[in-house]
Parts: sequence; structure tokens; C-alpha cells
Amino acid sequence: MSRIETIWEIAPVDQVRVSLLAAELDLPKPLAAILLGRGVENRTQAERFFSSSLTDLPSPFLMKGMAEAVEVVLQALARQAPVIVYGDYDVDGTTGAALLFLFLKKVGFSNVYVCQPHRLLEGYGLHLEAIRRIVPPGVLEQAPLVITVDCGISSHIQVRQLQDLGCPVIVTDHHQAPEELPEAEAVLDPQQKDCGFPEKNLAGAGVAFYLAMGIRKTLHEQGRYGAGMGLEIPNLKSYLDLVAIGTVADMVPITWINRILVKAGLEVLSSSLRPGLAELNRVSGITGSGVTCEDIGYRLGPRLNAAGRMGDAGRALQLLVAEDHGRARELAHELNTENDLRKSVLEAMCQEAFVLAETAVKAGKKGLIITGEGWHPGVIGIGAARMVEKFNRPTLFFTIKNGMAKGSGRSVSGVNLYGILKEKSELFAAFGGHEAAVGLTLPKENMPELEEHFQERLSEIVTETMLAPKVGIAWHEENGSIFEQGFLQMYEKMAPFGMGNPEPVFSAQGMAENPREVGVNHLKFTVRFNGAILDGIGFGLGDFQSLIASGQTLGVAFRLRRNTFRNKTSWQVEAVDFKQLST
Repeated sequence: MSRIETIWEIAPVDQVRVSLLAAELDLPKPLAAILLGRGVENRTQAERFFSSSLTDLPSPFLMKGMAEAVEVVLQALARQAPVIVYGDYDVDGTTGAALLFLFLKKVGFSNVYVCQPHRLLEGYGLHLEAIRRIVPPGVLEQAPLVITVDCGISSHIQVRQLQDLGCPVIVTDHHQAPEELPEAEAVLDPQQKDCGFPEKNLAGAGVAFYLAMGIRKTLHEQGRYGAGMGLEIPNLKSYLDLVAIGTVADMVPITWINRILVKAGLEVLSSSLRPGLAELNRVSGITGSGVTCEDIGYRLGPRLNAAGRMGDAGRALQLLVAEDHGRARELAHELNTENDLRKSVLEAMCQEAFVLAETAVKAGKKGLIITGEGWHPGVIGIGAARMVEKFNRPTLFFTIKNGMAKGSGRSVSGVNLYGILKEKSELFAAFGGHEAAVGLTLPKENMPELEEHFQERLSEIVTETMLAPKVGIAWHEENGSIFEQGFLQMYEKMAPFGMGNPEPVFSAQGMAENPREVGVNHLKFTVRFNGAILDGIGFGLGDFQSLIASGQTLGVAFRLRRNTFRNKTSWQVEAVDFKQLST
């Protein structure tokens, strides 16, 4: 299929405001323009962006339910009740559950258990069956405290089941809270109504961390630490490696409080003090001076997620709490193997799906509904995302088994996928999500009606311009050079990048040379920009090899990368797109 030309959406530049901010902060103009585009308009906001530290974190007791949650934990500690930490099976739930498991043991609980649902056996959410399957017999008869992580905000029935067994329950979650909350002893969720906590976009691991903050603060105020008390005050920063991984992997905005947590967490993660993560870094090929958000997103996160996607997330959890490097090494290699399996299953599925998608695109479909018999349900979400990435159309991706279609959907900008599908909620056995992503299950015989509704509604909404791939350009070189002295050094301080603070894409005219294809359709090259000569890589851009070989000056859209090889660090570009310049 021929490449569709990408639209470059170059951010407008208010030269007066850019010049004023650059002068006020003594910054290069390109950096001032990027900051303005992210709502940083004065020195105070810039200092918060660049210089906020852990001391700037707001009190945990601003979060609704925190006082009640801490009191329930301290009551359980006083009677040395067992604790069951129940986390979701994704990376966010796994890291948050590991954090609370380790922290609660540190503050004096003797019997702490941790469990997660099996994606294929129980599915998402709080399940008493999963607790009975994992926790040793007899523990539930001891009225243990149950704490959920990254799930439970809609689990009314399951919370009541546990309470009927005598178990107090604390729900910690970060998903959209329903009007009616479960009647747990305490509920922590920044999204719940009347919660005064200033950051509504914490990840599940972030909420778990704040519960640990609240417990530690109260124990300290009560004089539980110190000589003769038998407890060492926990160093909360030491848990932020787990928070950073959960936050980045769950793709919540890395702004303000999340930025503080992730920035400090990357420092901890780079020190490799936790055996499991040190071994996972090694098997993931992460070397050099520091771990980045990109490393989490593309190396650590997928390996931790692979176990849960393929079925049982337990090995990822075991890795995170491992105390022995030998055992951690074994688990890291197992997760690496599981990730290779996940990739092979995904690639085989996507090869089939691409053929179906190309046929639908040629037929003029504004959205894609892709189905396959027996496809692995753990990777259909990635499959949907792959289709959107390649074809830039809202996509529903289904696996069919025993007469039921289990699906995952991903959307494009301007299309509220959740809203469109909710109009036909009577078709579904299960349905949930938000504007950009959904999960759904329905009888196979309902698929034709879903297809008709989906295509009809998209034909009313989607335009050809919306379907064209786009790249947002934060700074165009005609407005000033990013290669001036001082820019690259200051640019690094904008990290960590991620949702809410994405890596900027730049564009410039350049002479690309020495193109050569590497891997599968990836492109290596050298490029000259305004006197600067940099190595370049373009993932999936092998089709541009002949254009570069023609010797033309081209427009290049790119991100900046620091490349470390044999202890030597240099800047290079990661190309996003190339354009022939109009004559």
C-alpha cells in the first residue's frame, strides 16, 4: 500500500511573547516557544516546571478518604491482622501492589499477601475467586485487611462479599468514579466527587504511594519510629522507581505532581538498587548513565506487561519484590521470553489483520472492524493500536471464541469512540472505556448491527482531512535555530517526557546523505542542518531511501536523541517524516 502523505501541523509562534519569555528566563527562543505551548508563561511557572522537588508534593491528607484509610491500616497493624494487597494485572497495578506489599512489611505487618486476577480466568477488577485461588487457605478466616490497587472503584458486590467475610476493605483506584461508590471502609480515588486533592491524574501506583505517605506521616507523628521502637523510618523515595514505571506505563499526564514523582523515580531506577529491576534493566539492554521514560515505555513496561497479557501477571510481581539477584535473574529472563512470545503472537495476528484492514480501506471504510477466530485476547488492544497507527482510522479489533466477540477499540483525534458505541450499549455483554479507547464483548450474531452503526456514525463525523496522518511540529527552523549554543543543554532539562509533556518534534531543511535500510524497513542516514552534521535513524521510514538518495534538500521532521555508544555520547535525530520541498 502506498504511503499517505503526512500533514505537518506547525505550531504558530507569537514572536513577541517568545522574545519576552526568552529574555525573562534567559532561554533560547525555541525552548521559550515550546514552554509557552505547554502553558508555561512566566518565571514562577517555569521554576515549578524545571525545579519542583519532592518537598513540593502536597499533603496526602488532601485526598478524600485518606484519614479513614490510614486509621483502618493502623487498626489492622495494632491487631497484627493479615493484609491482602490486590492489584490489577497491568504494569500500573503490578507496580502499585508491589509498592504497598514492600512498604507494609517495612512498617511492621507480619503477614502481607499480594495477589492479582488472571486476565483469562477472571478478567479485570476485584474478584473473590482470585483471592481464594492465590492466598493460602485459612487467611480469609482471619479477617484480613484487603487493599485494592488500580481497581475496585466500581466493585460494589465484591467489596460487600469481602465485608461479609469480616474483611475491612480499602479501595485505591484512579479510574473515573461512578456516582455510587462501593461501601468500603475507605475509598481513595482523586477522581471521586468532592476530593480536594489537586492532582486528578495520578496513576494507580501514585495513589498507592500516597497511601504509603499518609501511613508514614501518621506513624512518625505518633512517635512509632526511633530508639527502642523496633522500626526504621521508611525512605519513601526508595519506592519511586515503582511509581515511575507505573505512571509512565499507564500513560497518565507527566505534569506537576506526576512529573515530580517520575523525575525522582527515574533517579532511583537508574541506581538499580532493587534486584528485580536491576536484572530487568540488564535483560532489556538498558545501559549507560540513566533510565528514561522511553526505556520504560518500550523496554521495561512491555516485559512487565507481557506476563499479564499472556495470562498470569504473577511473575512480574514476583520480580519486583524479589530480594535475591539469582531469583530475580531467572524471572527477568522468563519475562523476556514471555515478551518474545507476545511479540510473535502479535506479529502473526497483525499480518492477518493488515490484509483485512487494507481491503476495508480500499472499500472506503471510515473505520475498521477487524475480527479473527481464536486470536489471543491479551494482545488485541495492541493490535487495535497498530491498525490506528498504520491506517489512521478508528478501529475495533475482535477475537472470536465460543460464539462471543471480545474486542478492544482505539480512536483518532476528533472521534469519541466511547460515545458512538454507547449509543448501541444494548448489543454488548460488557462495555467500558473512554473517548480514545474502549473494551467490549458481544455475541457474534450482533456484529453486523454493530458494523452498520459504526460505519454510519463515522460517515457523519470523519472527514478525509481527519483520516490523513498528522505530525505536530513544535518548532520550525525558519523561526530560529535549535543548534545554537546552549539550546541542547537546556533542552535536556525538559525531561522527563511523556503524556502531557511529549517530546517536541522539530522541522528543518536538511541535506540527508548515505541512506541505508536496517532491520525491517528502518532507515539510517546522515543529515546536515545549518552547519550541524548529525547521524539519523527513522523507524519504519525505509520507503524514503530512494528520495534521500536523489540528493535533494529535504524538509525533515524529527525528534532529538542522545546516543551513547562505548561511553561516548552524541546527539542524533530520530526522523518522523521527510518532505520534498516545493520549487
